[in-house]
Amino acid sequence: MESHVDLNLLRTLILVCKVKSLKLASVRLGISESAVSKQLSRLSEQLDEVLFERTPSGLEPTPYTQHILPQLQSSLSAIQTTLRKKSFDPAQCHDTLTIALPLITLDKFGQQIYQSLKHALPKSKIVLSTWNPTTLTAMAQGEITLGVHYWNADISGEIYQRKITDDEFIVAIAQCHTTANFDVVRNWPFIMLRSSGWNDYKSPYYEKFVTLGYTFDFEYQLDSPQLAYQFMNNERVAILTTLKNIPAGFKRIPTPDASRFQGTLSSYTQLVNRSNPLHLFLHQKLVEIFTAAE
Repeated sequence: MESHVDLNLLRTLILVCKVKSLKLASVRLGISESAVSKQLSRLSEQLDEVLFERTPSGLEPTPYTQHILPQLQSSLSAIQTTLRKKSFDPAQCHDTLTIALPLITLDKFGQQIYQSLKHALPKSKIVLSTWNPTTLTAMAQGEITLGVHYWNADISGEIYQRKITDDEFIVAIAQCHTTANFDVVRNWPFIMLRSSGWNDYKSPYYEKFVTLGYTFDFEYQLDSPQLAYQFMNNERVAILTTLKNIPAGFKRIPTPDASRFQGTLSSYTQLVNRSNPLHLFLHQKLVEIFTAAE
C-alpha cells in the first residue's frame, strides 16, 4: 500500500509533528483545520497506520510515526535540495568555454571579450574561435559553448538564439579618402567580405541595393578583414559592413534611406542550454560588451 502514498501529504505530517496542532498547521499551510485533518486521514488510510493520538497537550505522534519521522525529514530535505535552482558562481567555474564569432567581429572585439570573460571567470579556460561552416554542428554536439552571429531565421530548432543588440549594415570607406558622396563611392570597386554562417552565398544587404536599382563591382572577395582594410587604406575601395564592426580609421558613407538594413546581433547556444545559468551569464557579458560599443 505504501506505493500509493501521496508524497504531498508527508509535508503535512512532518508539520503537524512539529506544531502538534491542527490549527497551527492550518495557519502555516494556508488551509482550513478541516482540510489538514482530511489530509492526515487520507495519509493514515494510505499507510494503513494510526499516525496521531489526541492528548491533553495536543496531537502526539504514534510510535509508528515517530519511527518513520527522521527518515521522512531527511528524505524530503534531500529532495528539496536536489530541486532547488543551483546558483552559479563564476569565480568557481572550471570549464573550458569556447566562443565562436565571425572573423570580423573577432578581430574587433576578441581581446575585449577574452579579457572580460577571463576576469569574470578566472578559473575557466577561454577559447575564442572563428565561426565556420561546421560551427552549428559542433555547437549542437556540445563542442562549442556559445556563438555570436547575426540573427538567422533559418537556423535549426536545436539551436537557440537570443538578442545581444541591434546593429545596422552600412557602406564604409577609409577616412583617408575625402569623398563622402554615395553617388561617387557606388562606382568604386567594392570588397565582398565573406562571413561564414550569414552570407556564405549571398549578401542580403547588397540584394536590397539591387532592388533599388544599384549594383556594385565586387572586385575583391575576401575572407580576411585585415587584408580588406589594407586595400581600403591604399586604394579607393568600399566595403559593406556593420556599424558594430567598423574599425577605427574608417567612416560610414550615407546611403539612400530606402537602403537601410537592420540586423540583430545574437548569441547562439544549444536549445537545452537556453536557461543554463552559465550560458545566461555569458550572454549578459556579451550584451555589456557590445552595448558599451554603441
